[in-house]
Amino acid sequence: MYKDEIIAEVWRNRDAYARKHHNNLDEIVADLRKREKSHPDRIVDRRIHRTVSNLQK
Repeated sequence: MYKDEIIAEVWRNRDAYARKHHNNLDEIVADLRKREKSHPDRIVDRRIHRTVSNLQK
């Protein structure tokens, strides 16, 4: 079976992040929301970035 090293690294990072938050989804979401507030310039509001074709639907 083919092993993709990039995907394996992403999964390792995901697992480490989940372990850091005790595999608790509430803790993970709280951390992500905290990160969003500390870096609002890094959040893309998809409602603003609509294309003309999407608006015509």
